Amino acid sequence: MLYYMRENMNEKKISGAPVAMHVKGELTDSIVFQEVLKRPGLTISEIAERLGWTNGRVDGSVNRLILKKKVRVKHFIRRGMLVKKVYPLDYPCRTPEVIEIPKEMINYNVWGNSVFVYALSRSTIGISHKEIDEWNKKALFKEYASIEESDENIVIKLPEKFTEFYQLSNSDTSLSTIGNCVLITVESILPAKLPPTYPEKQSIK
Repeated sequence: MLYYMRENMNEKKISGAPVAMHVKGELTDSIVFQEVLKRPGLTISEIAERLGWTNGRVDGSVNRLILKKKVRVKHFIRRGMLVKKVYPLDYPCRTPEVIEIPKEMINYNVWGNSVFVYALSRSTIGISHKEIDEWNKKALFKEYASIEESDENIVIKLPEKFTEFYQLSNSDTSLSTIGNCVLITVESILPAKLPPTYPEKQSIK
């Protein structure tokens, strides 16, 4: 009788383990998906850094989200390494000259309907809601750009001169701030066509 009870308890533990793993996987996927919604285009490593997780955990979650038809990915070669950017499935394809600035990065309440865009160097673009004397002196050229506003971001379409000068169609951009100004770092990339996911290697973490 005692042997039967032990065996029965072991069976319950075993049967309950997949359920617990499934619940944990669902929670992981939900958290990753929220990060993708907040900032479409983040790489696996960037999501992992924001969440304090490993790249493997995030990558596994992204692969499951692809199978659930919630996200899609694009591969790029950056500095000789393959990176994977993640987007919501229905996220509109942005043209290279469109820059999205998360409102949490700046005090957007003081920004108006247009901004000053500065070509500060061959790899850096500066954006400010007002003119900056130092940037006026050092910029290779400067133009105006109109802005639009979404719930999460300020959307800026860079002038054509910037698109051509920085070869944005073959470049990647990252954002940083100085005070209430935005710096865009431009880095050359090479798009790569690879399978977005490998279903046979799915894992729950």
